[in-house]
Amino acid sequence: MTMQLRDRVNTSERQNKKALKIGIFSDNDSFFFKEKVGIYLDTKWTSLYDIGPSRLDQHKDIFKMALKLGEALETGKLEFGIVLLKNNCAAITVLLNKFKNVRAVFAENDKIIVNSRKEFNANAIVVENKDVTIDTKNCEREIDIFLSTGFEEGNRGVLDFIANAENINV
Repeated sequence: MTMQLRDRVNTSERQNKKALKIGIFSDNDSFFFKEKVGIYLDTKWTSLYDIGPSRLDQHKDIFKMALKLGEALETGKLEFGIVLLKNNCAAITVLLNKFKNVRAVFAENDKIIVNSRKEFNANAIVVENKDVTIDTKNCEREIDIFLSTGFEEGNRGVLDFIANAENINV
C-alpha cells in the first residue's frame, strides 16, 4: 500500500503541525510549468519556496538556483526540492548530489522515483519538461509518487554508508 501525501500530514491537526517545506525552481522554458505545479502543490498543504524565476522575462542562472536549493536542503531549511527543466537535467542532478545530505534523482520513470525514495531517501527530484505548458498531470503524478513514497528503514545501512562516504575526501 502506497502512502499518500495527505496521509503524511493529518489535516485535522493543521494548527499543530507544519507543512512540508519544499523548494522549487525552473528554467525559463519551464516557467509556466513551475507555476502550475506550484498551484497544485499549494493544494497539498506545503510551504512552497519559489527560488525562481518569478517572472517569465526574468533570466536566472539555473546553476545558481541549484546551489541555493542544495544549500537549503543541506542545512535542513527545506525538506524537499523540485526542479523543472527543459535542458541540463543530468547536470543539475549531479550538482545537487554534491551537497551533503542531498540525494537528488532524475525522474526518468516511476520505478526510479519510487526506488530512490525507498532505498536512498531522496529529497530532491529533477523533472524534465518535455514541452509541457498546459497539461501538468504527468509531472504532478511524478511529484506525488516522490512525496508520498516513504523511506524504508531496512535500507538505513545503505544510507549510513552514503553519509559516511560524504565525509571522505578523495
